[in-house]
Amino acid sequence: ACQMLGQARVNKSSLKFTGPSRGRLHCCAMNAIESVKRDLTPKFEDLLMHLNSTDQMAASGFFTKLFVDLNAVASEEQLLELFIELSTTAFLGISFDEVALNQIDNILMTAEQISETFSVTGEHPQ
Repeated sequence: ACQMLGQARVNKSSLKFTGPSRGRLHCCAMNAIESVKRDLTPKFEDLLMHLNSTDQMAASGFFTKLFVDLNAVASEEQLLELFIELSTTAFLGISFDEVALNQIDNILMTAEQISETFSVTGEHPQ
């Protein structure tokens, strides 16, 4: 059923699903979102632990908000919004230590890979 997701949603605006296939597609999308959350949650937790233990409060505030948003993600659109906000990290005017920079880079690389995967499979909102 999940392979069907990429093929079926090529043009989301003109394609409508009814019956069982729609349920399977919704289920696969939700499974993908839950998988993304499972991948990103420990990365955010490690970053937040480091930021808090090193008194990087401005950075901690920003990433705490993103972490709360990640936990609330329930749709592909919300995930995209989270990734867009995450991409603004470089423009915050906040200094990060080397450990935090490496952890942030790891989160950004993961988000980029996830975005590319959604684009390739057609799960990315159009």
